[in-house]
Amino acid sequence: MISIWLTPSEDDRAYLQYIINDLASAHQAPVFSPHMTLFSPTDLSKESLIDLLAPIAENTQSLYVTMQGLAHTTNIWKTVFIELEETPELTQIQRSIVSAIPDPNPYYFEPHISLIYKEMTVEEKEEIIRNLAVRNSYKMDKITAMRTGPNVEEWEKVMEVSLA
Repeated sequence: MISIWLTPSEDDRAYLQYIINDLASAHQAPVFSPHMTLFSPTDLSKESLIDLLAPIAENTQSLYVTMQGLAHTTNIWKTVFIELEETPELTQIQRSIVSAIPDPNPYYFEPHISLIYKEMTVEEKEEIIRNLAVRNSYKMDKITAMRTGPNVEEWEKVMEVSLA
């Protein structure tokens, strides 16, 4: 299964990775790369992904995403996360990817950056949020295709393209 992500610039990636690593260590949770999912899942080949994503990246400027707040859900993939503003630029990138995928599965786009994946109580999640201070915006400058699945430790990058 392949997921298509929007990924942060080097500085913001390092900043978010530090938070993810810290939370993973404190709560015995898996470590993963910071990202915002644009679409999932697809089973396109690496070659098809390059053909599909390269033209989109060439025609898309890097952009800043802005935090709306910190939130949590019962969905493990959104345990605790940075909720992002859905801007016209974000919607455009996401729609251009979906429209380029042959026969895409329905995908409900909720822009966010997850900070931890772990089954936790509401109280534990709310305590994390209370003790967390994060930046208000992040520069996103790459589209990344990742092989994902239930085991986060087995995720691997398939390909990546830089935005214009």
